[in-house]
Amino acid sequence: MAPVTNLSAGIPDAPAHMSDKAKAQYQSTYSKALAQARLDYPDNEASQRRAALKAANALLAVPAPDSAAAIDKLDEWQVITRETRERKGVTTRVCVTTDGRKYAFPIPTPSPAKAAKAE
Repeated sequence: MAPVTNLSAGIPDAPAHMSDKAKAQYQSTYSKALAQARLDYPDNEASQRRAALKAANALLAVPAPDSAAAIDKLDEWQVITRETRERKGVTTRVCVTTDGRKYAFPIPTPSPAKAAKAE
């Protein structure tokens, strides 16, 4: 099989929900991984593409938030929904990430003593 020298041929499109910056990073990562895979698996195009796709798809992982503030720090393309809910006097920050996971964290309310100090 003749080696393919055009690395841009056959690079898959990044998922549509990603930002333009993330899409460029996805395609760049795929290209770099494909170039390395061509050295690692010179006669196996399926293994080359699998290795490149695995590297690019690693960028799709969404870090699990551990607080309401961490939910707000996630990029827009990583979140399907992000909202604040109030139920029974407790305000909660809720989100669903693009990998389908759901998170909810209570938003801490300042104590009356701290609120008085701030004023």
